[in-house]
Amino acid sequence: MLLTALSTLNYRNLEAATLSFPAGVTGVWGPNGAGKTNLLEAAYLALTGLTDAPRLEVLLRAGEKEAYVRADLMQGGSLSVLETGVGRGRRTTRVDGVRVRGQELPRGSAVWIRPEDSELVYGGPALRRSFLDALLSRLSPRHSQMLTRYERSVAQRNAALKSGEQWATEVWDESLVTLGSEIMLLRRRAVSRMSELAAENNAMLGSHKLLGVELSETTTPETFRHDLKRRRGEELSRGASVVGPHRDDLKLRLGEFPAADYASRGEARTIALALRKAELDLLRERYAEPPILLIDDFSAELDPQRRSFLLELAASVPQAIVTGTEGFPGSVLELHAQAGQFVQAGVLAQPLAQAVGR
Repeated sequence: MLLTALSTLNYRNLEAATLSFPAGVTGVWGPNGAGKTNLLEAAYLALTGLTDAPRLEVLLRAGEKEAYVRADLMQGGSLSVLETGVGRGRRTTRVDGVRVRGQELPRGSAVWIRPEDSELVYGGPALRRSFLDALLSRLSPRHSQMLTRYERSVAQRNAALKSGEQWATEVWDESLVTLGSEIMLLRRRAVSRMSELAAENNAMLGSHKLLGVELSETTTPETFRHDLKRRRGEELSRGASVVGPHRDDLKLRLGEFPAADYASRGEARTIALALRKAELDLLRERYAEPPILLIDDFSAELDPQRRSFLLELAASVPQAIVTGTEGFPGSVLELHAQAGQFVQAGVLAQPLAQAVGR
């Protein structure tokens, strides 16, 4: 896969423009606040339809009501145009001019590595569940559909619990058990392979401690129905569903100890890199084509060995876009970020209006 061009309009602090990208490594460097991370975020949104923004309106340039991103993606020898428009509380997605759901974008198109990934180690279970479910949804369209239905069932069941209507709660039990059991089985298969890959990657990064990745489940497919009945009183008193895949965690261990409690900052960054590399490996295995690699602030909190790992990783895929406060060795193209604009050899990126008409 190759991102041949990225267009943005009214996206955060980025000036409206289109950037063209070659195969190989593109290095984007400049001071903090210049728009480097926003550029990668826009590319990730355009390619995958995914964003971590708490509200869509934070993606808009100050004073604007709508924003737009477009990715020209070369995949399997053919070019596709992926477009996403966002406003306050709404978004639209199109592929080659045809409106689609976000889940219909190319699922294996990009992996984004960033310093904040350390929170996969130190953060709460919800963050790790989100990481796992986002990856699974890209590996399996069925998982994406089931997860949406399951989350809707949990919300409706919780509403019944809060109202104290036990009969209504029991109505939703069957949906939770049916959907939740299959989600758990899919997670188990994916985490089994992820654990192998993450452990290998952690060792490649120079760690002498074994990285363990496993599911921490509140129930099992075999006991889910029984556990719902057993804890009905607790659920009614709390007004929430307390067992099921929506309460599970991805347990990370370094050696014999929980990584969240014992990993240093450097070890947490290494674990996060191992997990993201495992994500890339799984997508490459699933789609037989390496994703586009997006690396934000490649030098952040990394020692020379881990920087070398990122250098080799970027060179191992057909295309990588890497940001930092300094140039990235081995780049075939270098862009300097300054106030939301990107300069190549002293020439500003082509204005969006001109680029779309090309």
